[in-house]
Amino acid sequence: MKKALTAGLLSAFVAPGSGHFYLQHKRSALVFFVLAILSLGLLLQQVMQVAQLISLDIQTGVLPLDMGMIAAEVTKQTTATIRDGADKLMYGFILCWLIALLDSVRLGLKQDKQDAVTAPHNA
Repeated sequence: MKKALTAGLLSAFVAPGSGHFYLQHKRSALVFFVLAILSLGLLLQQVMQVAQLISLDIQTGVLPLDMGMIAAEVTKQTTATIRDGADKLMYGFILCWLIALLDSVRLGLKQDKQDAVTAPHNA
């Protein structure tokens, strides 16, 4: 399997930066992985805040133990959270993943080309 394909598959299906790690570009791998983890961590933090608010409303009796009302409140709070910037974190994560994927394929193609040039000389 060509390095470009392997690196692309790793970046697409494992984690941003895993294709770079496979290609021995460890700094780039670390940068993409840290950016992805940070954006997911911040997104998860916002989700946890919404869950805590709803939980507190249930505990204090502001929100009754009715699944329909809880579901409506989750939808309302989630929509407000997205409106307040969580969508930027999600788009940032997706953009990071896409750039990591494309860059790992680019670097893999470059290495495949170098391997093709040096292979006849080694034979």
